[in-house]
Amino acid sequence: MRLVFFGTPAMACPALARLASQAEFRPLAVFTQPPARRSRRGAPEPSPVGAAAAALGLPVHEVQSVNEGPALEALRALAPEVIVVVAFGQILKRAVLELPVYGCLNFHPSLLPRYRGAAPVQRAVLEGVVDSGLTIMRLVRKLDAGPILLQQPWRMDPAKDAEELLAEAGERGAEMLLDVLRDLPRLAPQPQDDAQATFAPPLDKPDGELRFGRSAAEVANRIRAVQPWPRATATLLQPAGPKRVLVYGPQLVPGEGPPGTVLRVDGAGIVVACAPGAVCLRELQLEGKPRLPARDVANGLRLKAGAQFEA
Repeated sequence: MRLVFFGTPAMACPALARLASQAEFRPLAVFTQPPARRSRRGAPEPSPVGAAAAALGLPVHEVQSVNEGPALEALRALAPEVIVVVAFGQILKRAVLELPVYGCLNFHPSLLPRYRGAAPVQRAVLEGVVDSGLTIMRLVRKLDAGPILLQQPWRMDPAKDAEELLAEAGERGAEMLLDVLRDLPRLAPQPQDDAQATFAPPLDKPDGELRFGRSAAEVANRIRAVQPWPRATATLLQPAGPKRVLVYGPQLVPGEGPPGTVLRVDGAGIVVACAPGAVCLRELQLEGKPRLPARDVANGLRLKAGAQFEA
């Protein structure tokens, strides 16, 4: 089958690797987003998919838009029978959607029609969802509304953050895509029920701001949901002035007190009161410093019970 792959982040790499390992589905080429800075001071780097494709010896097209100009002409010249899309990061227009005879197949890490949009895993974690699912569908012009080819249930481990869950989804989705491709001519796509649709827009930087006036479960879910971006931030109130810290590794623990109050510092981390309940912050990162066990940061700041985070 003449196959072209579209993808950009690390979540798409397992699918690319599995397809490349199969002679009948090895991509003719890979289209991905252009190089970008991965850190504030770093030079532009290829996307994870671009780097993986190069390592696999596949032709790579780094394109601002696949819908027009030389990128579209290069795609047409490949004459794909199917295009596989995993987190590409560009809206596909009719010229691309109608090009392959079997259409554009997309892996989406939710149980569609729930959580249509760019951040399905993050939004589900934010809402405390555990029982979710994974979907392979055919793309149409309406956002994530195309007919479904395959779905599987997926339990999102509440001990994992969104970054870890996206990596798990990528591995599972790779196998699902192979199953669909092997049976593609015989599959009967099932339409989605638009009336049941919910949406998962991209996260914004304020989504990472912690408010300990929320329940402990809500605080923990927010910390998990915003990894690896925008990351969870809390403000520690100190005599020398407020200090912004990045927070990782939440764990629900017993405890009550005024929201934002440090109840104790122990080997597990820093226990902070919420409304209600308490959460143990197991790792912290001060601005410009490495990520460390929370107890080490507390010792460095001489942080003790009674200290206060902004609620």
